[in-house]
Amino acid sequence: MNKVNKLEKGTDTSIDSIDHQQARLFYLITQYSLHPCVHIAERVVQQLTNICRHPNIELLPAQHYIYCQSINYWRSRLVKDESEGSRHQLH
Repeated sequence: MNKVNKLEKGTDTSIDSIDHQQARLFYLITQYSLHPCVHIAERVVQQLTNICRHPNIELLPAQHYIYCQSINYWRSRLVKDESEGSRHQLH
């Protein structure tokens, strides 16, 4: 019975890990909405990558798909933010 409890706890820890990473992602996106900048967008891309590489994300296929698709959107934000920053420096 002790072995079962450890197994359940291990599973819960993995799910908690995904939940924690998702919460961090939502926090970063909120920060970006308040203060758009390249540094936060880079952190969002990194967090999305971490979630997509999580060993148990396959248990959440809809989220996995959306997060992987979102990486491209956030990478485009990096390019857009960088080009706007250099444009502001010119003027």
